Amino acid sequence: MTLSARTLVRGAAFALLWVATCTPKATSKGEHVIVGVSTLRISLPVFVAVEQGLFLKHGLDVELRRFDTAQPLADELAARRIDAGGYVAFPILFNAERPSPRVRTMTAIVEDAGHPLSYLLVKKGSGLHGVASLKGRKIGILPTVAYRRWLEAILREENLQPDEVTVLPIAPALQVDSLDSGGVDALFTGDPMATAALARGVAEPATDTPDVPRVLGDPFLFGTFAVTEDAAGKHPREVRALLEALDEAIGMLAADPAVGRAAMASYVRESERPFIERYPPARYLRSGEVTVEQLDRALRLSGATVTGSQVAAP
Repeated sequence: MTLSARTLVRGAAFALLWVATCTPKATSKGEHVIVGVSTLRISLPVFVAVEQGLFLKHGLDVELRRFDTAQPLADELAARRIDAGGYVAFPILFNAERPSPRVRTMTAIVEDAGHPLSYLLVKKGSGLHGVASLKGRKIGILPTVAYRRWLEAILREENLQPDEVTVLPIAPALQVDSLDSGGVDALFTGDPMATAALARGVAEPATDTPDVPRVLGDPFLFGTFAVTEDAAGKHPREVRALLEALDEAIGMLAADPAVGRAAMASYVRESERPFIERYPPARYLRSGEVTVEQLDRALRLSGATVTGSQVAAP
């Protein structure tokens, strides 16, 4: 059974409704800040900062707005409808097809061979293995410009052109079932979807090593938490408090990855919750650990027209 366009649209509509109805309400008495969060494993420091009370500790009343992916989050940042948000991949935040948003970067998440974030999966028992085996196949991706761009780089590394496969953006809630039903032959995605697919026995890795760091560099600066320049200029104290809370959350994650898994539990779909304990540790850089040189490389790979010094942390 193939995945119909109607199913994809219905899934996208459900995702938007889920975001609208599940946004928490601010209840503290600190300085009010609107923070967007992509409900993916990459955003663990945000979940830790909320669940461990770190934003409150630093005097912030954070209104959290949740998004299925970082793509709409980046749009909200660019439109200045939220003050800050993350985590978001650099190609999404600095999309070469549109003017770069006026933001500042704060902290970063790294993908390397020991800390995979992106998974190229095929249906278990399909007999497909290796990137070359996907020629002529349908590949579902997380519906973001980052996963499309990275998939194209992986294909070209194996002498495949992007037009030799069919790429289908699929809403996160539909990805695992799409692979299981044969709607797609492969998935290129992240957690919580990837771990759920593997744990349920639906999927297996298409390659022997994590593909993004293998092709794009190890370590690979995946994404960041960003704040609008408006907020940085008008509310420097609040922005500094955000940075301090995230740095503290990253320290807690480095000391005990289980803190992050526990913090994320209430934010994932019920069908994904049983597999949270299988998430591998994630690697983050605190604000003071991100260099301009690292940012320059990440921005070049994303096609951005800005430099690291222009988007460095406040």
